[in-house]
Amino acid sequence: MSNLTDLKRLVMSFGALPLACAGLLVLANVQQTDREVAAEMHRQYCEDVALWRTEVAQGVPLNRRAGQPDHRGIADEQCPGISAQGEDQRQLASY
Repeated sequence: MSNLTDLKRLVMSFGALPLACAGLLVLANVQQTDREVAAEMHRQYCEDVALWRTEVAQGVPLNRRAGQPDHRGIADEQCPGISAQGEDQRQLASY
């Protein structure tokens, strides 16, 4: 009887192995998706700042501007194509 119980435990432990592997694969996929979402959010932030700066340079009134100002203070360093010219000027990005 003891051998049968040990055999059942062994089978159960090997049955848990594929489940654990599947869990790790799901976790890896979620992390990849999180990185993709973060990259897309950063790209959208840069586009919004670029649009805001363009409209500032064109003299668009504050209440009619699209995009957003660089409230994080990162656009000049982390957004390609945006020069460190401040909020009143902007260099167009080329993709």
